[in-house]
Amino acid sequence: MKADDVEFLVGMAVQLDETIRKLVIEEQEIFEKLGDARVQELKEFWNQEFTGEEEADFKRSLDYWDKILIRTWANAQRARQTRAQVGQTLMKLNSHL
Repeated sequence: MKADDVEFLVGMAVQLDETIRKLVIEEQEIFEKLGDARVQELKEFWNQEFTGEEEADFKRSLDYWDKILIRTWANAQRARQTRAQVGQTLMKLNSHL
């Protein structure tokens, strides 16, 4: 792999780390707005612990901040997965050097 490719991956890892940090801060700010009880309900929803009917009812109760928190979790999950893939790729490259 070319040096430019490695540099790109390292830059991507740095950007993803920063994105993850920002999302964690955003998540904490939203937690404070929603309160512990609502966050717990949203975690149960996120973890798909509801039955089909409970989920449908719960979805109707979602407000703006609930949806923002769910979006934040989805973005954080995607960023963490991508960061892990970048890290694995870099480790493979380093083992070949």
